[in-house]
Amino acid sequence: MIQGTKKECRKCGLPQGYPGIKFNREGVCNYCIYFSLYRERENIIKEKLKKEILELINRVKRKKYRNRYDCIVAYSGGKDSSYLLYYLKEKFGLRILAHVLDNGFVSSQAFKNIKTVTHNLGIDCVITRPPIPLLKKVFVYALTERIPYPKEILAMMSQVCAVCLGMVFGTTLNNAIDKKIPLMFVGFTPGQYPAVSLENFLKVRSCMFLSDKVYKDDPLDIIKIIGDSVRERFGKRVEEFYFKSQYISSGMFVPKVLLPFHALLDYNEKEIIETISKIGWVRPRDTDACSTNCLINTLGNFACKKQLGYHPYIGELSHMVREGKMSVKDIKEATKIEVNSPTFFYSLEKLGLKRRKIR
Repeated sequence: MIQGTKKECRKCGLPQGYPGIKFNREGVCNYCIYFSLYRERENIIKEKLKKEILELINRVKRKKYRNRYDCIVAYSGGKDSSYLLYYLKEKFGLRILAHVLDNGFVSSQAFKNIKTVTHNLGIDCVITRPPIPLLKKVFVYALTERIPYPKEILAMMSQVCAVCLGMVFGTTLNNAIDKKIPLMFVGFTPGQYPAVSLENFLKVRSCMFLSDKVYKDDPLDIIKIIGDSVRERFGKRVEEFYFKSQYISSGMFVPKVLLPFHALLDYNEKEIIETISKIGWVRPRDTDACSTNCLINTLGNFACKKQLGYHPYIGELSHMVREGKMSVKDIKEATKIEVNSPTFFYSLEKLGLKRRKIR
């Protein structure tokens, strides 16, 4: 399939230029070929992990930790993390702390959803608010300069999402450590985080690799890589909002980080939205098709397309195509970047950034 001058996988729509992509003679990309080869193996692993994750959750419930919470959830007010709160509360009856990072670009409707959903579910919520001037500088840096991130990061998200998610992860994890909360949940969808998270669990009983040991086949230290570039530029001002490394001190308490959409849940966006609508969640009208909480997302998508030549959500969406949950036509619609939308200009104005600076 050819769109303009750029070749695309005829099965999933992944474009030429996407990190690590190759095509065979039939025009099928290596990601589709790997998916077919390893799907049965991955399903077997997921079934095993499902049992072990359920046991881990039940063990925490049985142990009755002295602190107030069984788990902390990185909560954005978006559809996936809202459903995650609902699922953990209704399915397991966990004592949950919802943690929100206010990045200065959270939709007003998303904030209403945060308040409504946590109230209706009877869940405590805390919000971390880094200084807005600092956030603006960090985001402008990510939008206008090429950060030397490896393909493992850039295949999943734009640079601005990477520096922001680094703060989400860091501040949520630090809250969990401070409050001795044994479990941490993140609402990554199946296509947002690579299958290595499943292998990580086999090693350290956590989908995010956090260990005081070194293995010869360890994953890249994504936590350190994302944070280091920001720390090098902004120094101690950002230190408290990032976690230093996946390698921790011996005996240090860290929660088990779980990504339940991989193993516990069969991801279905329509059912998710129908369910959370019943507890008061409302889809924002001022975000783009790929976000239900963040206003800077459109600008991040635009910058990624300009800098790297592809839409940052294309990897996630193509994964959904392989699973039969979307079509290539759906991808075309979802990855349209609305450069004339009010949200796009709002983000530029709030950052004091000229569109021509994004190259």
